[in-house]
Formats: sequence, structure tokens, C-alpha cells
Amino acid sequence: MLVILTLFSQLSIAQPGGNGDGLRSGQCGGSCHADASQNATSTAEISINTPSSTWAGLLTSVTIDVSDFPVDSESRILGVFLLIDNSGAQDRVMYDGWEIISDPNGGVNNYVETRLSSSTDTKQFTWILKSPETPGTYSLMGSIQHGGEGNQVPFHKNSEIIYFSLVSPPDNLPRLSENFEPPTTRLINEQTRITLLTEDVNYTQIEWRLEGGQTQVVEVVNGSFTLPAAINPGLIEWRAILAGEGPNQTTPWFQLIAHEPLFSVASSSMYFQGIALLIFCIGIVRRVKNFEPREKETWIQDPNFAIPQVNGEMSEHTFELRGDY
Repeated sequence: MLVILTLFSQLSIAQPGGNGDGLRSGQCGGSCHADASQNATSTAEISINTPSSTWAGLLTSVTIDVSDFPVDSESRILGVFLLIDNSGAQDRVMYDGWEIISDPNGGVNNYVETRLSSSTDTKQFTWILKSPETPGTYSLMGSIQHGGEGNQVPFHKNSEIIYFSLVSPPDNLPRLSENFEPPTTRLINEQTRITLLTEDVNYTQIEWRLEGGQTQVVEVVNGSFTLPAAINPGLIEWRAILAGEGPNQTTPWFQLIAHEPLFSVASSSMYFQGIALLIFCIGIVRRVKNFEPREKETWIQDPNFAIPQVNGEMSEHTFELRGDY
């Protein structure tokens, strides 16, 4: 029974303390917090920031700012959505043709979670997106959810919906190639070498900065550059300034998150071992259940029996014991 409970506990606790990052609709109430109509309004402030216009089909950044996070949230877990509107259906950014290149946690999700420290009430969340190929007017918005005191009632709040234009880029615009995929995560104590893939570019300058730090320039050699290693978990940001025959272009700030090596256990191996242990325990239980103690043996000594002796010592002769079983 203990093994069974252990197995089920592993299966049921997929994301302890939260729902985990994912591709989700803003109408998460039905799956994350029971009925969405039971959500309370958060006292936190949320805003979304994007360029007023950007090139269609190229990369851009979107930042959601959350401030005045309530102090009565016991778990301190904050969930943040990037959406196209507040319709609650088909509101994920991919429905308008956006492609998520990286999210604030280094993944490719429109919903992310983070645990804020007790001293933090302000946090920025940045997504790097590839914009739709079709020029026109598009909308984006942010949304947050979190628990409160006792984590009994879910709190929710939307930002305003912002509208901006996508413009067709000129043919000779210096740009990163469609095949370029910026790295999003790395291990601590490791330098990161990045090779750029560009189009219509004659000159490239790379700038990088630590979170909240000063901007520094790194040399580009044959289209490649190296970012310094991170001593502690955290992020480093970098961007490229591209020059060519067309108008110069500056890429969004790409985020590279450093983390410690993760200890991982193959879930399939763990479950197979649990099943084997369960079968072994069942065998032990059945063995004990089927065991019947033997009746007490009664021995009857032959009155004529005597141990033969030779010169006062026992001799090796065959003798017989008789008894009832």
C-alpha cells in the first residue's frame, strides 16, 4: 500500500506549488482555479510595453511589468500570460501568427510562473517574438494570476490591450536570418559562443549587459562572439546592431539564463522500480499468509537406547531415533 501511495503521489504532483509554464488561454479559471467567475481582482499593477511599430516577419520584444505585488500572497508564486486579447478563446499569440522565440524563463510558452522573494514586489517579464508575416494592426495584452492569504481564492488582473502596426521591411534591410536561433539557457561557469546568421549585413556590433548592469561591447570575429561565464544563476542580455546598405537595425535584447546543473531522474525507471518493489512486497505478503506452522513434534525416547562408548568415549556407531511427527 505504501508503494502504491508513493507512486500515485508522484503522478499527481506534477508542478508542486504551481501549474507550471505552458501554452495556455487566459480563460485558465476552468482548469487552474476551478470556476473563473470565482476569481478576485488583484491589487497588483500590470502594464505591457512594445514598440509602436515593428517589421513584419522579424523579431521584436514584448515586456510585461508587474508592480505592487500583494504581500499577503503566501506562496509568492506569480503567473503571467501573454495574450492577444481578453476574449478567453483563441487568445494565445500564435492565433495571430506570432511565434515565441523565448519566454522569460528560457522556454517557448505564453504562460510562465515565477516565485517572488519576500522583498520583491516589482518584476519584468520579457518575451522575444517573431512577428506575423502579414503587415497590419495587431493587439497584445498581459494578464496575471496569483494566490492570496491561505491561497484559497485566486486573484487575477489584465493589462490594457495595446495596438501597434507591423510594417513591411525593405528588401535590403540588415537582419538576422530566419534560421538563426538564439540560445536561451546555459550552465553556470560556462562561456557562451554564439555564431550569428545574417542577411544584407556589412558590419555587426554586439552589446551585452547583466540584469540592471551597464552595457558593454564585445568583439565580433567572423560572425561569432563570446559572452562571459556566469558565476551564479541569473541572466545576461545581448543585442546586435546590424549595418548594411539599408537602414541600420538593432535587434531586441535577447536573454540568456544561467542555471546550475539539474539533477534528473528518469521517471520511467522510477516507476518500473516501484512496480518491481510492489510485486516483491505482494509476494512476501502471500508467503506469510500461506505459511502454516508445523505441529509441535513429540519425541519418544527408546528406553533401551544408549550411546555406545569405547574406552569411556563415544564411538561412531549408527543409532536410531524414533519419534512421532
